[in-house]
Amino acid sequence: GGQAVTGPKQVTVEQGSSLAVSCSYKPRYKLNSKYWCRKNFLRFCLTYIQTDGSEVTVTGDRVSIRDNHTAHAFTVTLSSVTLEDAGRYSCGVKRKLGINRWHSTKVM
Repeated sequence: GGQAVTGPKQVTVEQGSSLAVSCSYKPRYKLNSKYWCRKNFLRFCLTYIQTDGSEVTVTGDRVSIRDNHTAHAFTVTLSSVTLEDAGRYSCGVKRKLGINRWHSTKVM
């Protein structure tokens, strides 16, 4: 029972500042790849960044993701936030078999 992935339902951030979202997951998923994606108008989720299942920080253009196996949580940081960044995002866990587990966050 319970949610496999949990996180904030909504976050508000000022333009130009940084956004950090932390998502927790069930211990059994600690070695799975974690991801952060943005939902478009068709509700498809376009992956921004993902881990390889390790605790190594992965850094993209303005976004980075870091997993903490001990805390069973991963943190996504988005820097220099603009109005265009507002929208719906998901943080999730990739599974080899079955449906990915994810949690949706609205950024305002």
